[in-house]
Amino acid sequence: MSTVNLSARGLFGNAWAKPLIAVVLVAIVGLGVKMIWFDQAGYLVATNQIPVGANLAREQWRVVHASLGQLGGQYLDAGQKPQGFALQTIESGQLVTRSSVGKYAPETVVRLVISNKTQLGSGIRSGAIVSIWSSQKLAQGLFDTPKRLVTQATVGKIIKTGAVFGSKSQQVEVLVDPAQTSQLLMAVASDSPIFLVAQE
Repeated sequence: MSTVNLSARGLFGNAWAKPLIAVVLVAIVGLGVKMIWFDQAGYLVATNQIPVGANLAREQWRVVHASLGQLGGQYLDAGQKPQGFALQTIESGQLVTRSSVGKYAPETVVRLVISNKTQLGSGIRSGAIVSIWSSQKLAQGLFDTPKRLVTQATVGKIIKTGAVFGSKSQQVEVLVDPAQTSQLLMAVASDSPIFLVAQE
């Protein structure tokens, strides 16, 4: 009775087996390279955190490559520089969904420029979430206990200003909920000191 040698030695001993295995391995490697490299598309990610309402045409971007398949159409591709405004905070290095970009700036925030009366902390930067405090100006140069005027606001940008007579105050553009703007505007009008406190 004849027998068939199915051992590895018997299989590789056949003259046709080695070329066949080599072809299969090359095909597998080639398919893997195609899936990993050639099927990847370029997508835009923000270099820095982008706050709500920011004009995307003024922001800095970099390109990353990923294979997202059918989901790729939901994200901003690297084909052209984005236009429009951020409808939500866009984190640094995060793929940007097309739904988070609008043709017009959102009406859910008000842009105000205020002067922070002390030197800005390291946590105060574009896109940072802050609370806004103020001490009401009283008579005889006195000030009331600091009170929180705005629970949560987003820093739009830091406005560089030259120091005047050693002053440490610096102007900051903030994006504020319209419902919380009245007290803040009163503080600005009365020249009461305003302070930004970064939220961790």
